[in-house]
Amino acid sequence: MSTRSRQETSSPGIRRRSLPQGAVDRDAYVVCVLEQLYRALMSRDIFASPSHRFSNPRARLLDGKPWLAVREDVLAGLSLDRPVEEHLAELVRVLDAAWKQMAERLEEAGADAKVSIEVQPNGRAKLNVDALGALGVPKSLSWLRKRVERMLPKIDLPDLLFEVHSWTGFLDAFVHLGDGKTRMKDLTTSVVALLVSEACNIGMTPVVNPGHEALTRSRLVHVDQ
Repeated sequence: MSTRSRQETSSPGIRRRSLPQGAVDRDAYVVCVLEQLYRALMSRDIFASPSHRFSNPRARLLDGKPWLAVREDVLAGLSLDRPVEEHLAELVRVLDAAWKQMAERLEEAGADAKVSIEVQPNGRAKLNVDALGALGVPKSLSWLRKRVERMLPKIDLPDLLFEVHSWTGFLDAFVHLGDGKTRMKDLTTSVVALLVSEACNIGMTPVVNPGHEALTRSRLVHVDQ
């Protein structure tokens, strides 16, 4: 690959690092290639095989006898009973009308338009949309939020887990890996403490209680394993 082609495929930031004074920084150039590969994969300019997400979807289309065997049913299910030329011509007319309508609205809006179309050097059109201002919060929504907040019960997260357990028994699903049986007393209390610790990302220290056997650090470490 020539130096010019390297420059064309790299972003300005990568270009400064990978091509200092005409030399090639191998590590930066690898990052540049990976960056462009990722962009091409996401825009479906290139495909990867074998891959389910990044493969060519056209490669999985039916062709030949398999397609002819199901063609009639597929077209009927999609309501495509007209010749393909007529169908495509109608889509072209709809797209052309929508494009002209947008162009007219942009021209009418003038400098106040929030949308603009920029033709890039590679010939592709880029749609630019200005950031929209935030809408104010209606009084009715503020009232509803306060009303719902007052209606919600004041309850700690561990108590909520215990209450849900009383309805569903979900804490009983946490069993020993060996045989599913344990003689450990108040195991559900230890499990709730660990769930709160990990879900809130607070570590074990806030839920440890040396005065409660089920909440000692040694018990929690054992149950966590």
